[in-house]
Amino acid sequence: MASFHVWLEVLSYVKALFEAITLGADVREQYQKHRNERATIDEAERVSQAFSTFSEDEVQAILDRLKACRDRFIKEGSGPARKQCLCNVFKDVIEGNGGKLPQIDDWENIYRQLDCPR
Repeated sequence: MASFHVWLEVLSYVKALFEAITLGADVREQYQKHRNERATIDEAERVSQAFSTFSEDEVQAILDRLKACRDRFIKEGSGPARKQCLCNVFKDVIEGNGGKLPQIDDWENIYRQLDCPR
């Protein structure tokens, strides 16, 4: 079972990267904001219990991919590669979850807004 802390990192990075893609927001600032907001903390608590089948290593791998996207965002600036990077993370999560995006936070809405390929 993955820890609350790793889930909090994952949820915070997903939101920060999405806002960087769609709003041009600063990833670091958005990450810090989401990491400290009550809604994200509550969702991390819920997810760490509800998705107990996700191991610490699996969720850490998702986090590592999100951090790689963050690093690319910083190096490359804007562009379609940003969207593709986050979509690829979602694709891996879907594949690892039996073909469905798990009901976590606002991921379904984010996935749809990014128009990630199905």
